[in-house]
Amino acid sequence: MDREAALRRISALEQIIQDLRNDIMAGDEPGAESVDLGRQGTWRFGRLQELHAHVEHLTGVMALFDLCAERSPETVTFGEVLERSGLTEKQQGGDHSRLSWVAKRLFGEKLWPLECWQAADGVMHYRMPTMIARWWQAIRRQ
Repeated sequence: MDREAALRRISALEQIIQDLRNDIMAGDEPGAESVDLGRQGTWRFGRLQELHAHVEHLTGVMALFDLCAERSPETVTFGEVLERSGLTEKQQGGDHSRLSWVAKRLFGEKLWPLECWQAADGVMHYRMPTMIARWWQAIRRQ
């Protein structure tokens, strides 16, 4: 078997494992509601709970998610997140990097439960879908 074919088979197996993981998580949840965020993956309550358990110590991540959940479905800017967290730009960016690292370790990909993009003026914008925002707020109340 050539290298390229082997890599394709590995990718297919990884996708099967990811799909299986999603099916298992969905089976544990009432109604198995999900939100597809495109390149940020499909989110379910259980996946968000799992992520929360691994990032709740990160002030910048909690500020980002809390603010986005409160303002959903409106957008939030990086500056607004900085105001909420009280961190410096470098510290906030470091927490975002840690979030990506944790998500990659947990889910095999750098997935965030929100949409993010850089506007033409260079400012980062974030938006959390209302369903995910409700889940996040429920997790935070636990």
